[in-house]
Formats: sequence, structure tokens, C-alpha cells
Amino acid sequence: MTPKEIVQELYANDGLRNRDFLNDVLHDNVLLEWHSSEGLLVKDKKSLLDLATELKDNFSIFNSEILHLISENDSVSITFNHFGASIENQKDLILIGRFIAIWEFENNKIIKGYQISRPA
Repeated sequence: MTPKEIVQELYANDGLRNRDFLNDVLHDNVLLEWHSSEGLLVKDKKSLLDLATELKDNFSIFNSEILHLISENDSVSITFNHFGASIENQKDLILIGRFIAIWEFENNKIIKGYQISRPA
């Protein structure tokens, strides 16, 4: 897969909740700098894999609406909206947040990410 295809798989096909897929595409030394409503979060591979489990455990549905997907060399930029339905309320799909992310690749694996999010 190309870097653009990997990022598309993350968001279009629920790859964010798929630990096996993430384990394959994340570099062992990956770091994500995430500016969220909680401030700056820095996530490594283990914490990203743990986040995948948390999302799978808490949301029966978790979709991303891709707004922009741009690839240049070993970097991919994406803007997207996350929607989810909780386990407790599976019929109510709500907008969770709006995001922009830039992913950098090394040897076809994600090595660095920068993300900004805003709650809905």
C-alpha cells in the first residue's frame, strides 16, 4: 500500500479500531503530537494501539467522513469528521469531533503524526 492508501484505510475502513492493521502500519518509534481540547497529547505506538481498543470497546459504530486527502512524497494530510454511536446508545450516531492530521512515513510505515482536533 502507498502512504495515501494506508491513511485512507485508517479512516475510510475503520482502521483506527483495528489493532492488527495499526500494528502493521505504525513504525515501532511512531509519535503522534495531538493538540486536543485537553491540551497537547503525545502518543506512542502502545498508546495508539490502546486507543484502538478503547474506541472498539466504547463505540458500536465509528465512522470518519474524509473531507480532504492530500499526499506528497512521504507525507499525507487529511481533514475529517468522526462520528460515533456508543455501546449504550447504538441508534444515535453523533458527530464526535473535527480533525486535521499530517502523517509522515518512513519505509512505508507511519513514523510521525501531527493532529489538531475540535470537539463537535
